[in-house]
Amino acid sequence: MTDRSHTLAAICDTFVPGDGASLPSASSLGTPHRLRSELEALDRPALIAELDRLLDTVESPVMNAALTGRPVRFTSLDQAQREEYLRRWAASPLGLKRRAFQVLKRLTLFYTYGAEDSPYWKFAGYQRPELPMPATPAALNVRQARPGETIDADVCVIGSGAGGAVVAAELAARGRHVVVLERASYCAEPDFKGLELSGSASLYLDRGIASTEDRAIALLAGSAVGGGTVVNWSTSLRLPDSIREEWGRMGVDGLDPHYDAVEARLDVDTNESARNGPNAALERGLEQLGLAYRTIPRNVRGCGDCGHCGFGCRLGAKQSTLRTYLVDAARDGAQIIAGCEARRIESAAGRVTGVVARVAGGEIRVRTACIALAGGALLSPALLLRSGLGGDQVGRHLSLHPVAVIAGQYDDPVYPWRGVPQSVVSDAFNDLTPGYGCRIECPPALPGILAASLPWWGSRQHREEMARAAKTAAFILIARDREGGRITLDRQGEAQIHYRMDQATAAILVTAMIEGLRIHRAAGARRVATLHTPPLFVEEGTDGQAAEAEISRRGVHPNRVTIFSAHQMATCRIGNDRTTSVANPDGQLWDLNGLYVTDASAFPTSSGVNPMLSVMALARRTAQRIG
Repeated sequence: MTDRSHTLAAICDTFVPGDGASLPSASSLGTPHRLRSELEALDRPALIAELDRLLDTVESPVMNAALTGRPVRFTSLDQAQREEYLRRWAASPLGLKRRAFQVLKRLTLFYTYGAEDSPYWKFAGYQRPELPMPATPAALNVRQARPGETIDADVCVIGSGAGGAVVAAELAARGRHVVVLERASYCAEPDFKGLELSGSASLYLDRGIASTEDRAIALLAGSAVGGGTVVNWSTSLRLPDSIREEWGRMGVDGLDPHYDAVEARLDVDTNESARNGPNAALERGLEQLGLAYRTIPRNVRGCGDCGHCGFGCRLGAKQSTLRTYLVDAARDGAQIIAGCEARRIESAAGRVTGVVARVAGGEIRVRTACIALAGGALLSPALLLRSGLGGDQVGRHLSLHPVAVIAGQYDDPVYPWRGVPQSVVSDAFNDLTPGYGCRIECPPALPGILAASLPWWGSRQHREEMARAAKTAAFILIARDREGGRITLDRQGEAQIHYRMDQATAAILVTAMIEGLRIHRAAGARRVATLHTPPLFVEEGTDGQAAEAEISRRGVHPNRVTIFSAHQMATCRIGNDRTTSVANPDGQLWDLNGLYVTDASAFPTSSGVNPMLSVMALARRTAQRIG
């Protein structure tokens, strides 16, 4: 074992040393090897270099003398000293030290508690549901491309998710020869096993560990044939009226008939929105406080309520594009090329001429005069930047819907990994300032993501929190943000995600955490926690005003509180002002004929609600305007 391997094992075992009895250490479960292997699988040398620099730092007596005043090696410390060392990094005024702590903490706990048949499953009260027989995969025309192959198409659709699949179906129905390029490998119902680690690696961007460049916001973005529609939690909401009016002023209108058509195709309704434990707690708390809420419409038919929606629907009940629009497109002759990443768009004389894509073993070329760009708000701008297209607005205006979490512990089990993940939403705080606020929903929380999210301030403290996992309900506080970020390219030409939360959005999340605390307490939670580091726990019977004041004092700062994003938008936005947008209101790039933006990157501003339905409605509108 190399010195770095020894150091990484020591760090992982500091987070999870086991209990000396039934619970093994992280290294005994292979967590250090899994951590490095997952980073290596991303083929991002900079990430491995970042990890190695960190390991060298903590093991260097010289660096530790400068950083802590003690010329020691991390591996020479005992368990108590190592935990104190990590706590100092966690609370450091230096952003780089907090960042390093959070990365190692999240990955160690995720790979330990999320590992298949981990003994920590039983400890947390988690029992994996019995796997039903998988549905027969839908009839799709999916194939691999041969390196060096040239394909001719009337339309090349880049991405097979919410936007790309709708456009592919619409244009194939009009007799166009459509070729869909999807960077992910093809997975279907028999491949969906409901496992956190393998599911994250095969169905999410960056194997489920994507983040902003400063590691302050964890990003969840689907990467599959079917895109995010395969892994989302089936929440299907239309734009609020106020945001539709805002979009209308930017040239985007007429969405209602497209919403109607999409909802009909996806079987969107509230018939299968039963309350699981966390959603029942949210509903109960909202009712006690007299706050508005409603039942969430979902795109499911015959849902088995297994709670593992985030790793694909084995029953085929979720009406993802894998079961709907891609089927329609294939019926009308569309072809899907899986494992095929578009790397650059070619053009001549002001018009697109083709796409060059990377496949195993080389490249292929698609010759076409029409491209629908639907790679998502993180990857679509990266493709335009690599191609030198779209102007200086490409990659700007990134919105993430930053999500804070507040967790409540109840007397009885709520089993946050069972049942319909999202069935209740409150809009009570969606206008804390004009047009901006937050919505409150529930997430599913399997042991890995729950362990990675909960604060760590010592191995025993964290283990005690996870012992109560089955009684823990999480509320997610989804803020509508202003344009706080930007996509750039690193030296390899890959997307770099930069985001700095503005003060107004941070203030919204602070208010949301306070309201979430009140709702949990009204619902009967005995103990409530934010995801701040150091931990902030509010015990039953304690002064609520003092707790709220402490949340306000802590605020929202990078790597001092865990923040998520599952909604990325607006990086190639459309609009009626070419100086502030990438494409016109019909979705076509201002400076290039034949190239249309058809995913969430096209949003003029952030949607304020779960974006899937709006992506699909907007894509259908754009498809009908493609000549």
